[in-house]
Amino acid sequence: MHFEMYRQDMHSHLLPGLDDGAKTLEDSLSLIRQLRALGYTKLITTPHIMSGIHNNDAGTILPALDNLRKAVEAAGIDVELDAAAEYLMDDYFESLLEGREPLLTINGQYVLVEFSFVAMPMNYRTIFFNLKMAGYEPILAHPERYMYLHGDLDFYRELQEAGVHLQLNILSLYGYYGSRVQKMALQLLEAGLVEFTGTDLHHQRHMNVLAGKPLDASLRAKLAGGFIKNELL
Repeated sequence: MHFEMYRQDMHSHLLPGLDDGAKTLEDSLSLIRQLRALGYTKLITTPHIMSGIHNNDAGTILPALDNLRKAVEAAGIDVELDAAAEYLMDDYFESLLEGREPLLTINGQYVLVEFSFVAMPMNYRTIFFNLKMAGYEPILAHPERYMYLHGDLDFYRELQEAGVHLQLNILSLYGYYGSRVQKMALQLLEAGLVEFTGTDLHHQRHMNVLAGKPLDASLRAKLAGGFIKNELL
């Protein structure tokens, strides 16, 4: 097993046909089987919710989760499966908050959100504040991947001080998204700013990286250093 310290993954795209992740039920089962072989025992999968692109909500996600759970059980894969969502912080997400629509959560409290890869939401502070006021704990997905924030560790510190949790993609540590993202991931890790990790698994190409050569010992030691809270999920 490559990730001895992990048995819980809280960011993936394993529900078939809902977004840019697994396409078919067979894809989902194959990926889940491989994650189980790596040692994962609980998978919280998080389909994208992006207005106009991936128009998901509880009405699409929960039935798909139920179907996949049944298929996993029938296939004899010993893994616990749950689902939440990865919300893009856009106008639609703000409308959900303003309308007090119940959000899909991890562990009943955490809400996984992402910034656009093009530019940060201008009113991100207000959105995070409103999430907290509504009783949610925001987790910002893959902060190392937002190129426009690279090098600004103080920004990430401010987020953490405001009660925003940061989730690192394990693939970033492998250099999957490029050397700049890898460098930022290492900086966040070194600074003790990472609280959760996720595979952000979409497809077999991701899986091949995760199942390949293990991370080096020094990186694994940093990941085991006590900051990561996946075990609490």
